[in-house]
Amino acid sequence: MNFADAPFDPEVSQAAGRDLSQRMTVPVHINGVGPFNFVVDSGANRTVVCAELAAELRLPDGGPANIHGVAGVEPAPTAMVQSLLVGNKALTGLRAPTLPRARLGADGLLGVDALQGRRVVLDFLRDQLTIAPSRAGRELSALDMRQDQSARNKPVGKRVVVPARYRFGQLIIIGADVERRPVTAFLDTGAQATVGNNVLRKLVLESRAIPNPLRYEVPVLSATGQTAAGELRIMPQLKIGGLRIKGLMAVFADLHVFDIWGLSQTASLLLGMDVLRRFNAVELDYGRREVAFYLPA
Repeated sequence: MNFADAPFDPEVSQAAGRDLSQRMTVPVHINGVGPFNFVVDSGANRTVVCAELAAELRLPDGGPANIHGVAGVEPAPTAMVQSLLVGNKALTGLRAPTLPRARLGADGLLGVDALQGRRVVLDFLRDQLTIAPSRAGRELSALDMRQDQSARNKPVGKRVVVPARYRFGQLIIIGADVERRPVTAFLDTGAQATVGNNVLRKLVLESRAIPNPLRYEVPVLSATGQTAAGELRIMPQLKIGGLRIKGLMAVFADLHVFDIWGLSQTASLLLGMDVLRRFNAVELDYGRREVAFYLPA
């Protein structure tokens, strides 16, 4: 499996839409046919194709595989994709799990396997997705930043950069905290809501003397269609680098995703689209290992 770049255009910007859960969707071509709407899912390690589309395109059977959702592991069939094209970037030789369209809410999920090693900009102000080479190994000068801000396809707004690290292919934000208590945070563009684990709930919420706090039992729905039970609560101020986010509603649940990333015993927070859409744009540079937030005026 590899990403093949067009020789004369190292960067591509693609018009994007949004689904009913406010997730960003982009048109994708499979084996030269399309376009089909795929959700951009930075929380998914693998790209997923809906079963109906795999059958319609007569994609070869790739055998069974295990997929991970909020509730646990489940077996799923896979399909072999010769070429998956986003703009002019082609992911080739892909073995993709397949799930019913009703569970995915789209024709498929564009996972980290299609994004890793690259720089991905989700421009919510313009409804635009940009996939470009990583800035890894480059020190950005003031001129670079001015050019970034003035270029036609670059996001607008003050740019705040937060360092990150890799964990199982995901970008984990460094330096997040809730009321001065360290928190491990990661971005999940396939999640509608922000979710904290029970370690975070006990550390921050249950340690605060809040008389008769409001609590609501709510379902947590994953991008793959699995559901789990959670508790909706108002969270104290969240700090990410130099950013401060107040009045955030978060669901607290011990999801399977915290287990598979080795975060079940650490205060951890999955940042969903309810947080990310507060910004003009969010940039994930997988090669440089950093996340940039573009602030509204």
